Amino acid sequence: MAAVKDTKQDKIIKRNERIRQKFAFYTDKKHYDGNYALDLLEEEYIGSLEKETIWLIIRRTGHYKNL
Repeated sequence: MAAVKDTKQDKIIKRNERIRQKFAFYTDKKHYDGNYALDLLEEEYIGSLEKETIWLIIRRTGHYKNL
């Protein structure tokens, strides 16, 4: 049986959830400062996401509210 291919929206939702989980890991488990955790995520997603966008994803603000 053929696997259902993820849509672009599904991939974005999965990426955003990974970002939220990683931020929670950095701040809750590693006890990193929020700004430092954002810097680490910005380095990981260099070229594709800016710090402000990552922050909007984490806070579920604006366009990223339901994603």
